[in-house]
Amino acid sequence: MKRISGLSLLLLSACAQLPPSQPQLDTPVTVPEAEAVVTARPQLTAELQQQFTAAKQLLLDKDYPAALSQFSQLSKQAPDAGGIWYNLALAQWYTRQTDAAQLSLQQAIDVAPQHSDSHNLLGVLARQRGDMRAAERHFKQALAGGEPYAMAHKNLAFLYELYLGLPLQAHYHYQQYYQLTQDEQVKLWLALLEQELDQQQVTDSTVPAATLQENGND
Repeated sequence: MKRISGLSLLLLSACAQLPPSQPQLDTPVTVPEAEAVVTARPQLTAELQQQFTAAKQLLLDKDYPAALSQFSQLSKQAPDAGGIWYNLALAQWYTRQTDAAQLSLQQAIDVAPQHSDSHNLLGVLARQRGDMRAAERHFKQALAGGEPYAMAHKNLAFLYELYLGLPLQAHYHYQQYYQLTQDEQVKLWLALLEQELDQQQVTDSTVPAATLQENGND
């Protein structure tokens, strides 16, 4: 039987309380928040920068269809601006156009191979389609840029605990996420995980003795 951790139960319980109109995506859903919207590069003309700023505001206001339309137009006018492709992908993700978001994110990392936000969202998409190793690879790539990236640590922690069954690795990334955010909820996640690790250690320590006793009776 597949292990269900304490964190899994908490997340599933929270998901069950969502109103029916709420998008039912995978659990847990973790994507860059609004403040993670990046600036378009390379340098845009004043007119395009103004359009980019307006489109970004639509994204911040959660007017995703309008933002999608604006960023789609901008991507044709400035195809070498990785930030435009990333923000277009965000708008597509929020409107459930995951295949289109995948293509836009690929454009973003073609322009800027080490674009951490794009790798993080690619990891979310990979997790949604069940490709956990691709998700792991993208989340790790999001951390490879040299700058602290709390969201990728959180995503890796969820991935390792809930999907790959690697509690020690999950514990490390929960700790890194907490150090960067001071999110008090992480203390509960760590406590639940540490209980599980303690129980696992006790179980593992009894296996050799049981094996020796069984062999002794042969």
